[in-house]
Amino acid sequence: MTYIFVLVVISGIIAYVGDWLGTLVGKKRLTVFGLRPRITALVVAVSTGILITLLTLGVAAALSEDVRTALFSMDTIRQEIDKLQAETRGLVESRNRLEQEKKALNDDVARLTSQVRIKETESVVFRKDEPLAVCVIAAGRRPEEVMKELTNLIISLTDKVRRRGVKVKDEIEFFTENKEQLGQMANHIATSTQDLVVGAVAAENINAGEELGNVRFLVLPNNLIFTKNQEIASVEINGRADRGEIARDLKNFMDEINQEVVNLGMIANPLTGRFGDLSSESMISFYDMVNRIRELNRKIVLIAVVPEDTYAIGPLDVSFRFEEPGENADEPDEGQ
Repeated sequence: MTYIFVLVVISGIIAYVGDWLGTLVGKKRLTVFGLRPRITALVVAVSTGILITLLTLGVAAALSEDVRTALFSMDTIRQEIDKLQAETRGLVESRNRLEQEKKALNDDVARLTSQVRIKETESVVFRKDEPLAVCVIAAGRRPEEVMKELTNLIISLTDKVRRRGVKVKDEIEFFTENKEQLGQMANHIATSTQDLVVGAVAAENINAGEELGNVRFLVLPNNLIFTKNQEIASVEINGRADRGEIARDLKNFMDEINQEVVNLGMIANPLTGRFGDLSSESMISFYDMVNRIRELNRKIVLIAVVPEDTYAIGPLDVSFRFEEPGENADEPDEGQ
């Protein structure tokens, strides 16, 4: 307020002086630079107005930083405004792109969740070739000891299918019906010089409420499938892609791992394996990895590593690490 008051006072003084000079020049018919008195008076009046304007701007600039900025930095301000407007447009475009990616990701989550719910609620509780019970029988057991292990396997089998809503005969009747097959298995296992995996698998799809039908028994060597810290698979994923595409690439990679370990002889459940089908519980960690890859915003090589010696009976535990394409530098492991 002070500098406004000063401006008003000084402008008034200059106007008064200018008017006085104009009057004086007019009365005494004074001339400047050889001009007529009338023109001289006009020059004095114009000069007074110019002086008032210059003085006003000078005082305002001296007393106010905002005025100095407006007078001497306007071009810079316009450039800054243009730059900010361009950045704002870029941010709006980025926000729109992220919203589209979020929508695609939510659609994928909804689709996968729907698939999980369907699998949880559909009437088929055991699919063909799905393991119903599995055990490992050590080498060097006598036939009667092996038969006892097989009896425990049958008890585990019947308990499991009953809990899933499948009708099953009592253990004694089930054992009696399969006595010949089990006896041959016991003799074969007793002669083995290595540990064996014995599994009972569904011979066909089994629906809830149905009676347990044919069961196939498998006898496989409990081989060492993976050694400690063995790299079992790798894939290059583009972290610049949207999250939906990254999720699909990661899901396909896990499906390939699941199929590979089954092909190598692991006893795996295709519906509940650690890879492949995503359960409700595993979705959060799965999309955490998707977000981690997206945040890297570059191409990476994702490597699956088995941290411990793993045999055919499992379980299969896998960790992940990131590497740059063509390099060996890795980032901390991400556990499955």
